[in-house]
Amino acid sequence: MKTFIFKRSLIILGLFSAFSFLNLSLNAQDKTSAANIEKIWENIYSQDFISAKKLVQKELQSSNSESLQLLSLMEICLNGLERYKQADESRKKILNVWEKNHKKSYLEENYPLNLATWTRMAVVTPNILVLGAEYYLPYPVNAKKEGFYYHKFTAYNRYSKHAIKFFKLENSPKTEKEYRLFEISEEGEAKLIKNYGNTLPDFRDEMKDVMKSLNL
Repeated sequence: MKTFIFKRSLIILGLFSAFSFLNLSLNAQDKTSAANIEKIWENIYSQDFISAKKLVQKELQSSNSESLQLLSLMEICLNGLERYKQADESRKKILNVWEKNHKKSYLEENYPLNLATWTRMAVVTPNILVLGAEYYLPYPVNAKKEGFYYHKFTAYNRYSKHAIKFFKLENSPKTEKEYRLFEISEEGEAKLIKNYGNTLPDFRDEMKDVMKSLNL
């Protein structure tokens, strides 16, 4: 059995790697072309969520209606359009598809970090792109599973496409069993951004707190 590695340095290294718009899917059999995905992202980058949504719908109808990559892009578009009820329905569908098609292999492979999340929101500013992602299952903070990460947010420089800031929502003995949002440095140092107490916060409220922390 593969070793389950939880080293914080490994996690941080992966989080601050160069950004790729195409690295959003668990589905190796996804038939969607890279060119089509790139076009969708171009529209998102331009904050044209209506055009992006139309392209996603077309791809879902013509290729794979259970593509996690496309379903993730659909949720991004719906959140961008502030159609939050539909976005939440899309989230439920993503989790159902993941549960049916991917959970078993994910657990057998011991929580591979690169397959642990899907992107739910993209907030575009002139210089910074912020992506918000949720873990399919709460991600253990250590091998003893003494606490978990729930959401992560990554800010990218739009020109270099490299990550410049990273945030995570944690609940563990270290956080006194409260949900706390931290900014994590490249060295792994944590800075408290907000304490949400005993209630799992709304994902979109967290994004607002991240944007406020970034002065955006």
